[in-house]
Amino acid sequence: MPRFILMFLLFTVITFFLGRFMGRFWYRRPAARSEQTHSADELVQDPNCLTYLSRKTALTVRSGGATHYFCGSECAAAFEKEQAKKESSG
Repeated sequence: MPRFILMFLLFTVITFFLGRFMGRFWYRRPAARSEQTHSADELVQDPNCLTYLSRKTALTVRSGGATHYFCGSECAAAFEKEQAKKESSG
């Protein structure tokens, strides 16, 4: 009986390490977040009304070297008006 238990434990340990070793070849880890490109389905926040929307469907405005995303033309116009007000007063 002790011989059976010893053989079972030895088989279990060998199977575990063999699985870990072979898993390196079959399983590929996903790229780190910093290595991934921006997806078109990524959510972005409208800086005017603070709603989240898909980057793919958002309106874009470049301002100060940054791209801003908007849910509609009204929010984009309000943002541009606010930016012009800040530039003229500052």
